[in-house]
Amino acid sequence: MKIIGFNSGSGKRTRKAVAYAALFAAILFFLALAFYFYGNSSGSAELSVYFFDVGQGDSAMAVWNGGAILIDAGTNESQYKLTAYIESIGINTINCAVFSHPHEDHIGGADEVLKNFDVLSVLMPDAVSEYRTYEVMMEYIEAEGCSVYEAYAGLSLSFGDVTLTVLSPVGYYDELNLESAVVRLKYMDVSYIFMGDCETEAELDAIEYMGAESFDSDVIKIGHHGSYTATSENLLEAVTPEIAVISCGEGNEYGHPHEDVLSRLAEYGVTVYRTDTDGVVVISTDGDTVWKDKY
Repeated sequence: MKIIGFNSGSGKRTRKAVAYAALFAAILFFLALAFYFYGNSSGSAELSVYFFDVGQGDSAMAVWNGGAILIDAGTNESQYKLTAYIESIGINTINCAVFSHPHEDHIGGADEVLKNFDVLSVLMPDAVSEYRTYEVMMEYIEAEGCSVYEAYAGLSLSFGDVTLTVLSPVGYYDELNLESAVVRLKYMDVSYIFMGDCETEAELDAIEYMGAESFDSDVIKIGHHGSYTATSENLLEAVTPEIAVISCGEGNEYGHPHEDVLSRLAEYGVTVYRTDTDGVVVISTDGDTVWKDKY
């Protein structure tokens, strides 16, 4: 009887062990599932920046409770894709649309944005273009009747908890890329910097004019799609970013991003994401730290 009782107890303990193992496996499964759905989030996002996949162009949108800022509007080809992206994150009103400079790959979708969303203000440099894309954008800005601010180094605009500061251009140049509006978006203790197509000459001018500390940011949208003509060592030393995002088209004819820039970013220990390989990149913050989030 004792032997039978002992065996019976072992059977109960075995069944309990199996049950505990199954429960533990289920917990691990649901933890893995949660990680899959919520990505690398390390906190509760209070502001997210969406770097949209618009091919060989640029477009990003900062979204927080009570506001949205668009930085550039992609290409003509990607204009409907861009509006679909914006709709997918539930945006109807855009506090400010920044058009860094009047090249088609940065303003191609501007008319569709102005047509489909309530744009309260526009920020852009005093730079003009003879291309029809620019003329159409200006027609829609006029029709929208929104406030228009000229982007020049030192201008600062506030949108609730978010401050947008223009760091470049510091003057007038003969080349549109050099006249790109470089803007720094600050939310609490975290900053994002958007370089447009700004190249080395204008980078150095702006750093000298504004001071290196003005560029210090956690996240940088790399200038000119990762071209070797931008993202100098001086810029990286001023920005000291944790994360860099490069917006470029898959298999583009320019070979962007160039190896020089990728090597430089690696030397500075910067984590790099690219829209040509990663699709839409979302970098979120709680005002203290930043992380790659799920789209």
